[in-house]
Amino acid sequence: MQKILRCIIVLLVTLGALLPALAAPGALKTDAPTVLITGSNRGIGLEFVRQYGAAGWNVIATCRSPDRASDLNSLAAGNSQIIVERLDVLDHAGIDALAAKYADQPIDVLLNNAGLMQGPDLGQMVGSIDYDEFDRFYRINAAGPLKVSEAFYPNIKKGEQKIMASLTTGKGEKGIPVPGFSLYKTSKAALDAIQVEIAMRWRRQGVKAITLLPGRVLTRGEDPASDPRAVAVEDSVAGMVDLLENLTLEQSGRTWQWDGELVE
Repeated sequence: MQKILRCIIVLLVTLGALLPALAAPGALKTDAPTVLITGSNRGIGLEFVRQYGAAGWNVIATCRSPDRASDLNSLAAGNSQIIVERLDVLDHAGIDALAAKYADQPIDVLLNNAGLMQGPDLGQMVGSIDYDEFDRFYRINAAGPLKVSEAFYPNIKKGEQKIMASLTTGKGEKGIPVPGFSLYKTSKAALDAIQVEIAMRWRRQGVKAITLLPGRVLTRGEDPASDPRAVAVEDSVAGMVDLLENLTLEQSGRTWQWDGELVE
């Protein structure tokens, strides 16, 4: 009887150890490259998840509210290599906690896609700047990506490709040629400068840091015929994925458009 009881206890302990693994929604493969994407719940971020997932990559897809990210969760349900995680770029403690969770996971590509884009509005016009909004734009669009990059730097060092990319906005003819977007545009300019600093700081470790210009991507149901510069989100992301796949250390610290054109 005692032997039977011991066997039952051993069996229960074994099953208890296996159940969390069996219940896990996804699993990262050790022989596949890994990308971490912020702002993955819609638009460009969601398309990055779709294309990297289809290519067989491990995808750590993050967003502020995973429980409301129905399209993202649908992608993850159909691909065990897509893991959905919560990450809010304003929550620095949360960023550190997620980095600690994946401390042993090499990451090949970090894509800082999450950001705040709105306008035109009076609070973004010189002469009537809303300084509370100023702080919010810069914390989300500049400080947030910097914090994510710092937190996941050890993972990038362990990866094969060692790429840190952040999405930016255009300048001059490629930018937004109307007033009312000052906070958005200048916070993205700050992000451009941050990427240059990252490229210089970690160049000896082989890290390649760039900003990516996705073009005029219409992600909110706009009519493509209304803007001759419009780029389909599928084409924009495919171009950026190809650019990152072929990125060299000599190209680090620069801004590249989705179609491979050097912006600056």
